[in-house]
Amino acid sequence: MPQIAGFRGALWDPSKVELAKVAAAPITGVAAHLASGALVRDKTRAVYLYHQTFEHERRPVTRKTVLAAVKLTPWDERTIRPHEATDPAARELAAKGIAAEHAHTEAVFAGYRDAAREVDRTFRKTEDEKPTVDVITADGTRHRVWRVTSAEIFGKLRPLFAPKKLHVLDGHARYEGMLAYQESLADKEPPMYSSANYGLACMVNLEDPALVVAPRHHLVRGAGKREAVLDAAKQHFLVEKLAGAAKDIGQQHKALADTVAHQPAFVALFAGDPDAWKLTLSPDVSPTAAGVQIHRALQKYDPVVIQALFLARVAPGIPHETVTDAAAVIRAVQAGVELGVIARPLTIDQIVHVDELGQLLPFGSTAVYSPLANLVAYLVDPDEDLL
Repeated sequence: MPQIAGFRGALWDPSKVELAKVAAAPITGVAAHLASGALVRDKTRAVYLYHQTFEHERRPVTRKTVLAAVKLTPWDERTIRPHEATDPAARELAAKGIAAEHAHTEAVFAGYRDAAREVDRTFRKTEDEKPTVDVITADGTRHRVWRVTSAEIFGKLRPLFAPKKLHVLDGHARYEGMLAYQESLADKEPPMYSSANYGLACMVNLEDPALVVAPRHHLVRGAGKREAVLDAAKQHFLVEKLAGAAKDIGQQHKALADTVAHQPAFVALFAGDPDAWKLTLSPDVSPTAAGVQIHRALQKYDPVVIQALFLARVAPGIPHETVTDAAAVIRAVQAGVELGVIARPLTIDQIVHVDELGQLLPFGSTAVYSPLANLVAYLVDPDEDLL
């Protein structure tokens, strides 16, 4: 069961920083910012109600989350569950960042089941109050944070979360970095409720309609010529030319939306090519039969097919970069990157299905929109108890 706690967060002083700018970047130099007063640590423990309002499908939506300290537990305990493999370099970088800052400066984003919306109801009165932070970042997202210090609310939240599982939606490397840093302090034997045994988490109801999964598209430098890539792909995919669509995101998305029978599909773009190419997994192809190492229930998830059956076969051994902005892929390919892949997002149900099976998708499979702002830092002090 996940144990949550309030903590003394460090928040930006808007009179000393450009809040919209610092909120959109990782927090670095925590000690210096605390010394200068740019970051101010709360005097009492709190949880932080965090709302993000952004545009989705041409209408404004508000995602409601809670920032709290969560007891760190290894993946194999299954209280906090991953759905995606972690890049070792990213995990090491996260651990080094925590050690350097003595703080968690970016939250792990995790979902929980709450069909009755009991957690939301707990904060209903808080939402009527003036927020502690209210800022709009450059991407147009409005971020509001309320500091909640009520012992009554703390008392309600702990039993509400106790029976739940937390499904990590974003920040797998950050979570593993938190675990690694906690393990590095083991010889100091921090007390059970030490802040070193907890991590900064942003938690969202999986039923929240504003929980938007974003696809991860791919850029592959050195992938080779279009003809060779498509010829190799034809072993497993049906290839359809989208005439003149290399720069037309709308046409690419429409083509993917028109895919029949929910088959895995994606769009490939090639440097110097005015056309786009839709690749759909052939109905008679089984990825596991073709050698893909994945649970059979997940073998036709788009990220698995793209990475294990397409990229690994047509561009073996060539690193690929993932991005969440399809327009950025188009610009990169127009600028000369040999291959771009435009993907579709998974659903929340698919993501949860992965972690409930105890499986992992390839690294770089999913993302969440809109990105979290970095408005609250969590200071790690082995000698400070949270409870």
